[in-house]
Amino acid sequence: MMAKKDFPSDASLTPGLRWLADPKKFPLTPICVVFGDEAFLRRSVLLRLGRVWPDAELSVLEGSSAEWKRAEEELSTFSMFGPSQRLILVNDADDFVSRFKTELEKYADAPAETGTLVLEMKTFASNTRLYKILAGSALLVDCKAPSAPELNKWVLSRAKNEYRLDVVPEAAILLVEQIGGEMGLLDQELAKLALVVEKGTKVLPETIRKHCGAWRVQTVWALLDSALEGRTAEALLFLGQLLDAGEAPIAILAQISSNLRRLAAATRIILSAEKEGRRVDVAAALSEAGVNRYVIQKTQTHLRRLGRVRGENLLQWIVDLDFDLKGDSPLPERLLLERFILRLSAPRALPPK
Repeated sequence: MMAKKDFPSDASLTPGLRWLADPKKFPLTPICVVFGDEAFLRRSVLLRLGRVWPDAELSVLEGSSAEWKRAEEELSTFSMFGPSQRLILVNDADDFVSRFKTELEKYADAPAETGTLVLEMKTFASNTRLYKILAGSALLVDCKAPSAPELNKWVLSRAKNEYRLDVVPEAAILLVEQIGGEMGLLDQELAKLALVVEKGTKVLPETIRKHCGAWRVQTVWALLDSALEGRTAEALLFLGQLLDAGEAPIAILAQISSNLRRLAAATRIILSAEKEGRRVDVAAALSEAGVNRYVIQKTQTHLRRLGRVRGENLLQWIVDLDFDLKGDSPLPERLLLERFILRLSAPRALPPK
């Protein structure tokens, strides 16, 4: 049995990637919190918990419906025939912690020695009393999104240890640049590479260009073309394909916003010239806004269909959607993107909102 005296008094905030590299360096404490905005990293930490301490009996509760009384009973109950130590995991525990804040604070002052409570949370604010009680004495695994250099190292390690892939550093950097920073999507691409790359073959940058993310890029452009050409149902179909494949909503916006910003810039150039009494050719305005000359003809059609009112509001729509996807709106992310596509694809005669 893990006794309370066995727990280190100097346990502190631990980055998720550091914990995964050597979890045995960080002994379990009576309460552990695994939190952060990187969902794949949180899941990876939770999966390893059971493997690192296989002699502990695991019980899983769902945070949205779990009651404190049930969790407390699980923590304080000895197993008659099984392992002497228990791991009680509360998934999606943000609501659970909010509902039972007082009970958890009281429990943290005198936790049971028979069980470890693991809370999985998206956020764990450092100014809360529970955080302050646990800081310095509990295992707090911070699963925030890693930086680009950290992701590059993780890709190399994950490829080698999980998929037996020999990825060169330049290829890892390109994969992160091409796919983005979401670890779940990067892992999916590594899994696909493991199926197509022959054993013993190095994964080079050209391998990444050939096999990774190409269909997503093409689908994003097809989505944007369909929306700007008024084919709403088709655009929504492409959106559904991307979301169902695990593409992050914020990543979809990032990919389409570069082209839309050029449309917004061209609109500003045209309107500014008109205020000065000058007439600007649409193609010239698009060129000045940075549109590639090979697609100017198609983009002219898009801009004319978009119209000056929507073109003038386009930049603000992008900014608003970016904030909404990052938590400013209570609406589902899919609905926010669908609403944005409808704004782009609606006939010019319709109001922008």
